[in-house]
Amino acid sequence: MDEDFAIGPDVVNRILYGNGDRQRFTQDTPILPEVWQRYAARPGARQDLLITPLESTSAVALLRELLESEGEDGDGALRKQARFAPLQTFLAAQLTFRELIHYLLPRTDWAQDAWEVFTASREKTSSGFAEIAFRQSFQSALTPEGLREVLGEAADADATRKDKSLSGPLLDIARILTLTAIIYLAENEGLKGITQARKLAEYHDQIVACIDELLHRLPAMARPKPTKRGKKAQEEARIWRIASNRPIRLADEYARATVKADAAFRLFDVKCETITWAVIDSGVDGTHRGFLVDPLNPQSGSRVVKTYDLSILRALLDPAYDETNNEALVEARRRTRLGVRESQRYLRNVYQSMFETEMLDWSSLEPLLAVERPATPNDGHGTHVAGIIGADLREAGDPHKVTLRGMCPDIRIMDFRIISDTIEDTEFAVIGALQLVRYLNSHNQYIVVHGVNLSLAIPHVVESFACGRTPVCDECERLVGAGVTVVAAAGNNGYHKYHTEKGVFPGYATLSITDPGNADAVITVGATHRRDPHTYGISYFSSRGPTGDGRLKPDLVAPGERIESILPNNETGTLDGTSQAAPHVSAAAAMLMARYPELNREPRRIKRILCESATDLGRERAFQGHGLLDILRALQSF
Repeated sequence: MDEDFAIGPDVVNRILYGNGDRQRFTQDTPILPEVWQRYAARPGARQDLLITPLESTSAVALLRELLESEGEDGDGALRKQARFAPLQTFLAAQLTFRELIHYLLPRTDWAQDAWEVFTASREKTSSGFAEIAFRQSFQSALTPEGLREVLGEAADADATRKDKSLSGPLLDIARILTLTAIIYLAENEGLKGITQARKLAEYHDQIVACIDELLHRLPAMARPKPTKRGKKAQEEARIWRIASNRPIRLADEYARATVKADAAFRLFDVKCETITWAVIDSGVDGTHRGFLVDPLNPQSGSRVVKTYDLSILRALLDPAYDETNNEALVEARRRTRLGVRESQRYLRNVYQSMFETEMLDWSSLEPLLAVERPATPNDGHGTHVAGIIGADLREAGDPHKVTLRGMCPDIRIMDFRIISDTIEDTEFAVIGALQLVRYLNSHNQYIVVHGVNLSLAIPHVVESFACGRTPVCDECERLVGAGVTVVAAAGNNGYHKYHTEKGVFPGYATLSITDPGNADAVITVGATHRRDPHTYGISYFSSRGPTGDGRLKPDLVAPGERIESILPNNETGTLDGTSQAAPHVSAAAAMLMARYPELNREPRRIKRILCESATDLGRERAFQGHGLLDILRALQSF
């Protein structure tokens, strides 16, 4: 869609939240504000969404009903183009705005509640409700100065208020219908260049007519027709929340001594060979000499015990594909060395389970995602992170001489690849990786994965989500509840340059913790100087707390500046960021479990021990959390 048709973010905010004293930072529709913003910015484009069903239904049940409904109403384009992919708790889809309104909005409780509110109000008999809705939303979207300019300086004060007859839930309905009409028209190129609210007046007749059309569709939205299974309306799969599927960013040894890992090894002789840590990242080069089981024996194999490629998960789950013409399945066969019949059988089991039991069959998905001979990752971020946790690199000509050593040089690593050729992927891939970890542990008699490292950052959108309750945060909470320790980077958003009337002003940003670090049960890690944290304090880039709802974050800080570790193709190098700080804490948690096996499956106790034993750097709590990681003190305190 040409940018001439874009609707400015300020216009969306003012319609959605109101103006002046009426401004609101939450709204009652399940479509979150960031979704409205994305469709308004590019009205004709498909947007990647994460749809959360109500607890009474499942993502697969919702998918099935959408496909059945589209089979009756459409030409199959939705199945082919939406890239549907269900997980246990979410349904991903790429939808146009029309598809969002046509297929998703009727399956929300908002549609039912809106119709009940509307029919119970006196405006239900008023043919002018659409006009009132536009007028009030239009006036709310304007600044007081803009309103005076549009109405004229000589306008009577009552003239600006005469149409403001709506309040409470009815006002919310008016605003949502108005915003829906504007984006709906823009998608069909009926509106152009709405970057200022006053331009809405130019399209008054079109917008009012569209609002009126939506009003006539409300009864059908409130009572979607039964599917082929003959369910009653109240038994339909219902939707709780529609959010954006957000792109992620990778949140980029003196450090061993700084956190006292060297002293801890000498004093406690900690062996981590029975511990496995998952690195959910860009990929780990398991062929690197730094990951040898026996550094003295090049033939001893790798401590990177398993690699899963989640970058193809969504394509595998897309019901638009079939087993005979599925590019993702061909790619899975190439990476896993599965035969044609075997891979087709696995995928057939996945779809059969999805549509017959409404469950995701991870036992059949897991073989399709497990990579037998993983390629060297193009991006070195994941290898660097894994190296901080567990590298043991010896000099090429003298394997008895240590070149570089990670925190736990005998730990096992599990590689979960969520990124292929670029450093951006989706929240969906991260959620899939977390659910796969939960499956691996729940379907074995022993702990397969003891902990997870998430050195990535998804900016938190305070207008759309309760802090720490985004989809990826919720999945982290479930994983911690299942007994897995989850460590996340705080993010690198602590420093910004602000544009002021006097020029650019550098400063620090509070409330800058990123997801999944906002999750309460996650151990969130900020960064500090690798050698002299007491002198230099918290790294300037490290995200600051507290969280948006007032909780203390980060939980800890660890070295994150100029951290040396291994890189793909037997290289080494230094990187900076809270991405490098987080694996120090992952390793500390692994050492606690190795030393004290009773702490296995006790992630909250581990978090408490690490926080309570941290060293106070004398900085603000919003900067340092509980302080600097101290592995020696943590081991001694238990």
